[in-house]
Amino acid sequence: MKTPLNRATVAAATLVLLLAASVPAHAEWNKGLEAYKNKDWATAVKEFEEVTKTNPDYAGGYYMLGVSQRAAGQLSPALASLRKAVELDGSQPSYKLALAQALLQAKQYQDAYSLLKPLSISSLEAAHRSTYALLFAQAATKTNRPGEAINVLSGQARADAKNPALEQALGAAYAATGDEAKAYEAFKKAFELDPSDTTSGRNAARAAIAVARRSNSNTEKADYYTGAARIAEKLAGSSPTFEHELLAGEAWLGAKQYEKALGWFGKASAKQPKNALPHYYSAQCRTSMGDLNDAIADLQQALKLGPSGKLRTQIYNQGGYVYDKKKDYDKAAQWYGEAGNQKMVAQMQDKKETQAGNIEHDKECREFKKKIDALRLQVQELEKLGDIDNAKLLKDQLPGLEKQYAETCG
Repeated sequence: MKTPLNRATVAAATLVLLLAASVPAHAEWNKGLEAYKNKDWATAVKEFEEVTKTNPDYAGGYYMLGVSQRAAGQLSPALASLRKAVELDGSQPSYKLALAQALLQAKQYQDAYSLLKPLSISSLEAAHRSTYALLFAQAATKTNRPGEAINVLSGQARADAKNPALEQALGAAYAATGDEAKAYEAFKKAFELDPSDTTSGRNAARAAIAVARRSNSNTEKADYYTGAARIAEKLAGSSPTFEHELLAGEAWLGAKQYEKALGWFGKASAKQPKNALPHYYSAQCRTSMGDLNDAIADLQQALKLGPSGKLRTQIYNQGGYVYDKKKDYDKAAQWYGEAGNQKMVAQMQDKKETQAGNIEHDKECREFKKKIDALRLQVQELEKLGDIDNAKLLKDQLPGLEKQYAETCG
């Protein structure tokens, strides 16, 4: 993918030919141009320094010196040279674009914004408009003006509809406003325009996952998670890295396609066998599938790999949740305790007490039922012996006992 900075460099190279036709032929100038074309930056800097010495009022000399210095990694001198070019000839947009490029590289975002804001994109030559849009969007977004970036990028993206860099930048601007849904659409389009641009693909998948997590609609959740998974699978297919395989698994996990997710987590784990994260995600899959013993095994394997910080806490919380589902409240409390989750520890203790009370209650109910059954049997025996009066006395007790049993034991 061509970045904003690369496009500005292309614009700079285009201007070289124009400058060559507008300056008297000098040995230093011609040598500088030749060196620049051959990417011999050190020689280009040396020759254009001589040009500025012999032509101190020529803006083109400072411009070529500045772009050569920036290409050579001499950012501070490049800024000084390009500022001088703009000072000498502020009517040349290419000088301002090159200066903005250097300012952004130096993280002087406010200066870049102030330089670019007065320019009207419609007044620029068509060849410069996308470069301007990309540079301005970066400056605007970095100075907390993503709305301005969106306005410029949206219009230029319609005019330059096959430019993936514009869509990538538009996605970043939407993400800065918190509109992950529109960010997803822009990143997705950038990836479709340039499938080799893994950054846009990853950004699209992550934006889709972010939308899905916040959605209250099960249908929308499934759609976004599935969209993220399909993009991640394309990434993993062309670039089978740990990150891409893990991303595919994470997306399918969100889509509740647990078998698919487990497959990708397995591949990711094979790439990085000492990474605990795939095991943690696998445990989440198995928990949702009801394979609680396998989930615990995954979590124990994850802990053997020595996770720390947030991941360690997540693993122990997940273990507490699984043991809670298994009704093993002692172990659930132990795992939650390792996670520092005292609220859940207290809940597990309450559940254990409730469970103990239920066990005692069940025992009492069983004993009560035995007494009722024994009384019925005694009534039957007395009736067989012909002792009707005593049988009736006992039989009259049964309705009250049965009602008490129903109310107490259900």
